[in-house]
Amino acid sequence: MRAREGLSEENPLALKRFPFEVAAAQPRSSTFQLASLLEQFYRATREANKLVLGRSAEDLTNRWEPGSWSVTECVDHLARTRLSFLPAISRAIATAPKLAMNRPLRTGPISLLLIRNLEPPYRLRYKVIPQLVPQETDFEAAWSNFEKSQSQLSEAVQSAAGLAIDKVKVQCPVYPRMTYNVYGAFRILAAHERRHLWQMQQILAALQQRQR
Repeated sequence: MRAREGLSEENPLALKRFPFEVAAAQPRSSTFQLASLLEQFYRATREANKLVLGRSAEDLTNRWEPGSWSVTECVDHLARTRLSFLPAISRAIATAPKLAMNRPLRTGPISLLLIRNLEPPYRLRYKVIPQLVPQETDFEAAWSNFEKSQSQLSEAVQSAAGLAIDKVKVQCPVYPRMTYNVYGAFRILAAHERRHLWQMQQILAALQQRQR
């Protein structure tokens, strides 16, 4: 089957440009933190694209061992996770008070703990709830949903400019009794992306090793 065509350096991702750049933002400010989040999400999408560029459909849909996920399933899981988080995040942002000054946003202890356990290379594995279990088997469809959800996530970050999003909380869709503030939720999603990008790297490396 033909290799997947990806985005080129001359044709950037279909994401809105940042309303504020990291380099231009004042360090230790909410503006800097939101710009950093946007950059992380943008970079994650580019890195994912580089991983799948030129890969065959077999490489992207095969599992390297029983019980593991394929690259397609990782991509689908990322999209499903973001779409599960976003409605609550958007509602919370709509109720967030304005910042009196451009102060740094607080992540919160629960978010920091989750982020620490999500960052790759990881040892702790989480049980995936049914609504986040990958369902899509067609890579192109999974990638389309991935890009769409990534764009929506970036738009949510942009909508938080000037707001105290560390003062409003959302319920964790995985553990309903757990809550954390919206800024922490954004950071959790960024760490979650890095976790599964690393997983995709391991899958493709294992498949390549098997083909030798």
